[in-house]
Amino acid sequence: MRVDESVVQQLLEPPRRRALLVGDIPSAVPPILDELDCDHVQTAPETVVETAVAMGAVNAALIDPALLAADRTTHAIADLRALYPQMRVLLTGALQHLPAELLVQAIRGGLHDVIDPTDDDSLSGALQTCLLRSEQGAERVLAIGAHPDDVEIGCAGALLEHRRRGDHVAVLTLSRGDVGGDRNARVSESVTAATQIGARLLLADLPDTQIDQGIDTIRLIEDVVAALRPTVVYVHSRHDSHQDHRAVNTATMSAARAVSQVFAYQSPSATNDFAPTRFVPVDAVIARKVDVLSSFASQSARPYLEPELIVAGARYWARHLAPLARYAEPFEVIRSFIPGRSALSAAAQTVLNSPAPVVPMAMNSPEVRTGASV
Repeated sequence: MRVDESVVQQLLEPPRRRALLVGDIPSAVPPILDELDCDHVQTAPETVVETAVAMGAVNAALIDPALLAADRTTHAIADLRALYPQMRVLLTGALQHLPAELLVQAIRGGLHDVIDPTDDDSLSGALQTCLLRSEQGAERVLAIGAHPDDVEIGCAGALLEHRRRGDHVAVLTLSRGDVGGDRNARVSESVTAATQIGARLLLADLPDTQIDQGIDTIRLIEDVVAALRPTVVYVHSRHDSHQDHRAVNTATMSAARAVSQVFAYQSPSATNDFAPTRFVPVDAVIARKVDVLSSFASQSARPYLEPELIVAGARYWARHLAPLARYAEPFEVIRSFIPGRSALSAAAQTVLNSPAPVVPMAMNSPEVRTGASV
């Protein structure tokens, strides 16, 4: 059984762009943002963080130069950069009219560029480039689970962190959870949870408790991977006593074989062989994870959804990060490869790719003498 094509098409539609207009931004800017399909909200430095959190991920912040003289503006920019590392910070003003000391202060505060709102020819291009650079720096995250609430239990904290940083998140749930409750209720709960996370939701309709690890399931997941082109995948661990969870893990290993970062999350049915080596701090979002899981009201009798247990589990795993974090989610690292060669210049690539003679080390050199002191 395949994912409905109309649902897969939704994955191809990029999420809405968002920009903050901080202070008195020239009237020429908002119409261009509208043309670029970018939502925008006006705010003041003292309310910028609250406004940004209410909006969700933010691609760009346009700052009124007159505000930079106030420390609160610098602090607000720093807070925004911490919340949304991919966000671009732009100063709106003619460069020749901006004092050098103000520009130095802005650069120290995280400024990326200056745009001249009086230059109609370059304004649109500058804003479009800014938004594209923000999107290019974002991860594309796909979390895969067998049943409604599986992904949310295992990695809702990590997904919320991804969204906080401005990454794109999608959740693929392969069954409607008929065996564990009313399917309509579980679908509705999944939609609510995905909305709270800020994720796009894909629901397949494989038979609950009878998910197969074979070619049909592999091709279903491959369709989504091909549409989304994820850079990060989260999935069940193979160390799990539930047959559906193991089947989804096996199918995903084939379907996501070209994805460079793949991590396995812990389910309540994970066995003692679950051996995480990656721990994601979720201090900033642990309360929101509890709220997300409260969406699954039809499963409220399940002990593993008790808020106290959720928080206690995150507190337990954070021992690996102490004293840097108080709450964490654990993951097994299946694959973690981040290509770095593409960042090299053409000249550097040429040097690295050119064969070079190997110079043998002299056997009497101090470096290879047994017991030699360095």
